[in-house]
Amino acid sequence: MTAQLRLFKPKQPSQQPAAATEASGGRGLFLRLGLAEDRAELVRQVHQGFPVDIVEKLAGELELPQQALLKVVRIAPVTLGRRRKSLSGRLSAEESDRVYRVAEAYRNSLQLFEWDIESARRWLLEPAKALAGVTPFEHLDTEAGAGQVRDLIGRLEHGVYS
Repeated sequence: MTAQLRLFKPKQPSQQPAAATEASGGRGLFLRLGLAEDRAELVRQVHQGFPVDIVEKLAGELELPQQALLKVVRIAPVTLGRRRKSLSGRLSAEESDRVYRVAEAYRNSLQLFEWDIESARRWLLEPAKALAGVTPFEHLDTEAGAGQVRDLIGRLEHGVYS
């Protein structure tokens, strides 16, 4: 089996104003997920634990089965159910941090593809030669893998195709 090299190029910018496109795609993502744009507030939210419904929201944004997201963020479905029934209804700080890792990578891929939601999702979910044939999404299961995804996005933004 041979892997095909596919170069992802962002579509030409749409005729929509940039602010409208960003709100419906990238920047609006954190708002739709209930996450703060301000870094200090975001850190506070992670420490407090994200509300459990962020898992459903993020899976919906990515158009993925919830089970696929839970596997990458390493939260057992039983644990999610227990968190949902708890008084706080929140994920732990560690679980929230792993969910944030996926949300940030999705937002960065949206930015890479100039807020083209479909291209960003497709890029996250297709095997990447630069990641040894593993999808960027699957690489988000560890911080080391997420770092590789961030590096790859940076290289692509600067035209270094690898």
